[in-house]
Amino acid sequence: MRWIIPFLLVASPAMAEGFSTQVTADFNADGIADHVALVDFGGQGQADLLLKLGDGLQTIWLQNLIWVGGVGQQPSLTVTPHGSLQMMSHNSSIGRNRWEQIHTLAWRDDAMRVVGYTYRWYDTLNLDDIGSCDLNLLTGKGEVSVGQESETRLIPVSTPAFAVQDWLFEMPPECEALFN
Repeated sequence: MRWIIPFLLVASPAMAEGFSTQVTADFNADGIADHVALVDFGGQGQADLLLKLGDGLQTIWLQNLIWVGGVGQQPSLTVTPHGSLQMMSHNSSIGRNRWEQIHTLAWRDDAMRVVGYTYRWYDTLNLDDIGSCDLNLLTGKGEVSVGQESETRLIPVSTPAFAVQDWLFEMPPECEALFN
């Protein structure tokens, strides 16, 4: 019985570690810094998105939004040169199916919106199972490619840019169609 208590003292912090990453930028161009964070509070395998606009009037918290892999596979946040926010998640080492997913967020029509979606994948055993889907939800245009020898083709995009609060937890149908 004595060995259980020391084990719990050692194991508990490791189980509760979690993950977080954050960026600060003026996304809504009001001259006040806005803060964005991805936080996994430990044990979930999914990170929450926390967005706080600098004026403090709007805070958005979306739970279990993005996959958090192990060490080296955590999601990342990047501010683009145009002032948009990109959230990237990926699986680069587990199993044979590798993928990268990028959601692009930007301030449009008085709201933070998902304005772009990119998904790239490849199978480490079937070299022809490779592709990409890149959607611009603002312009309604996209590019897809499936297979090693495939050329990129343009596609229409009907999924509109939507407010972050209305986040869909699924892949847009334009990209999902590539897997059927």
